[in-house]
Amino acid sequence: MKSLKITIVFCAFLFLLFLSCSGNPKRDKDGYFSEEKFVDSLNAGEKRKTKVEFEKFRHTGNGDVFVSIKFYKSEKKWIKGEKTDIDIWRLTNSFKFDKDGVTGLDVQISDFNNDGFNDITYQSAIAGRGGNIVMTLFVYDPDNKDFIHIKNSESYPNLTYNEKLHCINSLILTGSTTTVFLTIKKDALEEFARVDVSDKIVVEEKGGDGKFRVVEEKPFKGNDEDFYKTFKNYKPLEY
Repeated sequence: MKSLKITIVFCAFLFLLFLSCSGNPKRDKDGYFSEEKFVDSLNAGEKRKTKVEFEKFRHTGNGDVFVSIKFYKSEKKWIKGEKTDIDIWRLTNSFKFDKDGVTGLDVQISDFNNDGFNDITYQSAIAGRGGNIVMTLFVYDPDNKDFIHIKNSESYPNLTYNEKLHCINSLILTGSTTTVFLTIKKDALEEFARVDVSDKIVVEEKGGDGKFRVVEEKPFKGNDEDFYKTFKNYKPLEY
């Protein structure tokens, strides 16, 4: 019985110690502490020769949150005393962005432009009552061995790669549901077609003059599940 009491007291002590430590995270001089970190050196960019670091920081006072992003590439370097050159990570680029205080980093590694090199996204925010996952996209440039920040990627929630048309889809949920078809132009996403679903389906395509024109319009006869699906093609319409 005495042994059981000692065990209970010891467990309670450990629990209180955990709460005490977690309630007083290590802060930097500006009052921020690291809340989450993601590191990969095996899958993103040129595999095993690229390293990415995403770290989420929160302010202990006002709760402000930002994310620090660093990209590295592998290089050979001669070190005095070593018999051969050794591999080091050289910083190629870094970013710092504000972030919402609700969601985690949710870093995803995937090829968004079908070039054989994995690109990377993280979750910037959430909108539309939780239905619109706002993502920041970085596309790997194998020529410069660095990542390009796609500056307007946050304007297009729920980004996915469309294997059928070799483009990018964004599914935007508002009062209606809109599938946007996008291509990457330098450091931005550019729309070339969209399908809007409400009580009817309206298909628009961008012409050579840069203006969108309706190419198909018909009543929506699907069910609730169809309403929230992403279209993989718009001419003809296909889920």
